[in-house]
Amino acid sequence: MSAPDDAEDVSATGADAAVDAPTRADIARLLLVAALLGILVGGGFEAFERAMERTRDAVWFDLAGEQPGAWTTIAIATVGGLALGVVLELVPGGGGQHPGDVHSIVPQGEIPLATALGIVVAGFVSLVAGASLGPEGAVIPAAAGIAAWVAATSRVDPRFAPLLRGAGLAALLAAMFGSPLAGVIPLLEVVPLTGVGMTTLVLPALTAASTATLTLRMLDVEPAGFLPLEYAGFERGHILWAVLFGILGGLGGLAVHHLTPLLRSATRRLDATNVLLTTTLAGAAIGGLYAIGGDDTRFSGIPELMDLIDRGATERIVIAAIAVKIVATSLSLAAGYRGGRIFPLTYIGGAIGLLGHVVLDGVPLSLAVGAGLAGSMAAGLAAPVTAALIAGVLLGPSMLPLAVLAVVASHTVHLLAGQMAAGPTPAPPTAP
Repeated sequence: MSAPDDAEDVSATGADAAVDAPTRADIARLLLVAALLGILVGGGFEAFERAMERTRDAVWFDLAGEQPGAWTTIAIATVGGLALGVVLELVPGGGGQHPGDVHSIVPQGEIPLATALGIVVAGFVSLVAGASLGPEGAVIPAAAGIAAWVAATSRVDPRFAPLLRGAGLAALLAAMFGSPLAGVIPLLEVVPLTGVGMTTLVLPALTAASTATLTLRMLDVEPAGFLPLEYAGFERGHILWAVLFGILGGLGGLAVHHLTPLLRSATRRLDATNVLLTTTLAGAAIGGLYAIGGDDTRFSGIPELMDLIDRGATERIVIAAIAVKIVATSLSLAAGYRGGRIFPLTYIGGAIGLLGHVVLDGVPLSLAVGAGLAGSMAAGLAAPVTAALIAGVLLGPSMLPLAVLAVVASHTVHLLAGQMAAGPTPAPPTAP
């Protein structure tokens, strides 16, 4: 009797699967909602960037002047830190997860829309206050929250909600870097595929990333991240330089990776007393760092890196800029400024490459800077695929093969170094 029962169970399971399988209408609705989500996220990102930059320029340039003094810089950053502390006390969800406690660029778990909006406000204030961070840490959680809200309010099959969250992330990254692939490929590295196939994940993400990119093109908006560095004249010796500067740039990324938790142990004790105290003191310290490093060390990093390159900085200035940026970025994360580490890692690695070009005049500038920033992102993000893709978007196709090689060299060498520092893996216990 057992065999017929088993056959009956299998038949029933197959019938249930047939009933539960998504229909063509479900899939069409999913892709339509993903397309609309891309438009919403792309337009929202541009509105955030434009409003933030105008407000920041009004504070740091119109109010302080083109060449603010040290005390003016410290005062603005201190007031900005105080303002951030007030915002974190007031916004829903306390500004979300603390950036000093989370390393991934992808938010962990579902984010309610109210909390996501609170993160946007906290990120806006953080970047206006002069945080040494990029915008992605403030807007990626918002994209996830908007995607969750769209999934809940639309008539999409509830099983597709995780796919829409992935599509929201893809749309945001695509809008930031001006390429649909820049939004989709990182999903394969940072989003687990538990319960869904790769094709199922990629289709709505491709749709949202494409509509987000096209939305910004119709608005005639330039990507937030782009470095106008021309590379030409490949030589076989450039392969060795790409490997070397990829590894050296990775040291800068690892410095941020290790310094942030050290500073976080101190800010965590201050948070126990009062978050306002943490952000205000951190603001004063960041302002002091900017007064030491100069205007080229402020803010997210990519426009400032080009300023550092264009003014023909000396070895001493570049070394100081690298040190200031590492400490300012680590402190911004540890103190709870909402923002991301992609752009400052780009600055740190690019400045390390610039230093190599200044010291070794025969190394092409674009090669040294490109390999350095690719290596710093690979080590600092611990996501080599994402780092390679972002480096390719920032640098252009002519530099892409050497940038990928720098990513591989940086990630491999520093991964092996981390394993050596951890010691040999203990053998599993032998069963009696």
